[in-house]
Amino acid sequence: MFSLDMRKYVNNARGMHWLFIVLIIGIAFYLPFLIFGAFPYNTKTNTNPVEMEKLLDGIEAVDFYAMNQYLPKSSEEIQKEIDAFETWEGGKCRFCHAVKKDDRDRMAPTLYGIFGRPAGVGNNYTYSDALINMKGNGLIWTPETLDAFILNPSNYIPGNRMRVEGIEDPEIRKLIVNYLMRESKPIKGE
Repeated sequence: MFSLDMRKYVNNARGMHWLFIVLIIGIAFYLPFLIFGAFPYNTKTNTNPVEMEKLLDGIEAVDFYAMNQYLPKSSEEIQKEIDAFETWEGGKCRFCHAVKKDDRDRMAPTLYGIFGRPAGVGNNYTYSDALINMKGNGLIWTPETLDAFILNPSNYIPGNRMRVEGIEDPEIRKLIVNYLMRESKPIKGE
């Protein structure tokens, strides 16, 4: 039989173990925000269709997805693009961003149909004030603006929540932009 002191010790130890487990789970849920500035459970829509039309009014509609200068020629080039986007050494993009229409929501806004879209616009993501201000200033995502952004996100749009270091290698950035050009293309009729 346990003595009263031993029983007290076991109860305290059990309580400390549960406290430790709850603390670890709490940290695990908070880490994505802490590291990446991500808000994983949002349902807010930042721009309704009427506001989107106003933002795009007067902007020459360029179909960036029709530009074939960004399309690779061989299966080796396609694989290089996939590796640049999906690997940790390359873009680190896939961890946070969805690309295809039916991809699940992730910690960062979807990149589906990004080219020709104003900055700070999307469903299920609460953008930083910096990106919302850039939307108001008329920033449209083009291959060139996206390349400049992934070169140095914190310098290109100070105060945004993307806390990943930029990618200095221009070849890797080009591969990522090419990948997005091919994989994020909206389906006709949407």
